[in-house]
Amino acid sequence: MSVSRRPGVGLTTLLLLFVSLTILATRCLPHPVGAARTFGKYEEKARSTADAALSEVATVDLAAHNAHRSFGPYLSTVISDAEEALSGLQGTFDSLQPPDERADAVQEDLDGVLSDALEHVRSVRTAVRRGELDALDHEAEPLADDADRLQSFSVEHA
Repeated sequence: MSVSRRPGVGLTTLLLLFVSLTILATRCLPHPVGAARTFGKYEEKARSTADAALSEVATVDLAAHNAHRSFGPYLSTVISDAEEALSGLQGTFDSLQPPDERADAVQEDLDGVLSDALEHVRSVRTAVRRGELDALDHEAEPLADDADRLQSFSVEHA
């Protein structure tokens, strides 16, 4: 009896494992909660937020570009979870009071990037929920720019 191999199954399994581990890892990251009395502490919390947001954006981008290898309900769950986490990160960071004018600029900069990323993630989630899986590559295009902006923010504030 011969066993037939399906090459897409192994890749799909690997993708699912990667996305699951990414979600688990972001849940274990320190959340930027608490007072930030100095610019340095505030900037550290901003960088931590950007790093966690980058992980969520990358998860959605990966899921969208591999949608043809996944099931719609699974994609919907992964993307919804990432959207919820990204929204939570933005809400938590916005709840921190910037200690000075320099921190105001950091807050404004990061909040703009997070808002754009959240809008793009929502767009991908909407396409998945509508069953428009063929359009996901197009819907996910802005996520690469969002990831670059989050990475640049993190490097700039290291």
